[in-house]
Amino acid sequence: MSPRPSWTLAFALSTSLVPLLASCDDPSASIDAGPAGGADGAGGAAVDGAVDADALACTGADACAWLDDYLRELVSALAGQVEIAPGLTVTGRETLAERSAARTYLRDQLARWGAVTGHTYATGENVVLTLPATTAAGAAAAPLLLGAHFDSVAAGPGAADNATGTALVVAAGRYLAGLPRRDRPVIIAVFDEEELGLIGSRAYARDLVAAGTALHSAHCFDMLSYDGDDDGGVELWSPTTELAALYQRHGQARGVPIAAFTFTRSDHQAFLEQGLAAVGVGEQFVGGDHTSHYHRATDTFDKVDFDYLGAAARLALSVSTDVVVD
Repeated sequence: MSPRPSWTLAFALSTSLVPLLASCDDPSASIDAGPAGGADGAGGAAVDGAVDADALACTGADACAWLDDYLRELVSALAGQVEIAPGLTVTGRETLAERSAARTYLRDQLARWGAVTGHTYATGENVVLTLPATTAAGAAAAPLLLGAHFDSVAAGPGAADNATGTALVVAAGRYLAGLPRRDRPVIIAVFDEEELGLIGSRAYARDLVAAGTALHSAHCFDMLSYDGDDDGGVELWSPTTELAALYQRHGQARGVPIAAFTFTRSDHQAFLEQGLAAVGVGEQFVGGDHTSHYHRATDTFDKVDFDYLGAAARLALSVSTDVVVD
């Protein structure tokens, strides 16, 4: 998350329940992905027409065990708890060498689930996984984008900020690649240089618009590590009305309190600036229930609440399924 706070309370939300959505079956094979495209615009999320909850529910004490293990694996490598490559442990993701190591690691992870490309710009490189729709009609639908920044500040390992958000979107790529049906393409993007002013995501969003690529919506995840009051709540940053309603419905179904604020200091802002529907998702940073280790050397693996991260990931998978499966 970028420094220099600036926020405003935006609105309260009230909507009805929807069924739980999100299959967490462990995908067994990667999928060959094609280029993303879209023809139905960058409007708000569809929140009706939910798919069969019995078929796709992620419920029960033992459900999605792979997800929790995988989130820990990803955060531990990115935050320097274990080697990110043979013989290499990073102490942060701020220098060119550290960012390169993190980028290579993330590219290798994402390539397990589909076709991965690098999006280069003047000072850095984003990594992008594209999953095609599995239906003929879906090939022309506007893609869903899930994104997070993988860089950190110089001060520390950046476990909360933002190994947690990065781990969530990589795990989402694994999950979405394994869905038996996708009615629109999916883009999983990890962005470089957010801490220097949303540089990577701004470059990517500009290039999307310049290429004439519409998005259904962009969902960017930043800091999902701490829940001091144990309410499980998450914040939405600058969501469209439709996206706010979508998250609120799934939050109510899962017992996750949702608060929404106008907030500009994360990658969702890059897409909003280009006129695309977007939302940031994070721990209660504006509301005050956030890690005290933000942008400090103490932002380490052992400070991450993995129960909270896992619950936030399940919310994200539930929302994503609603958007991707008609």
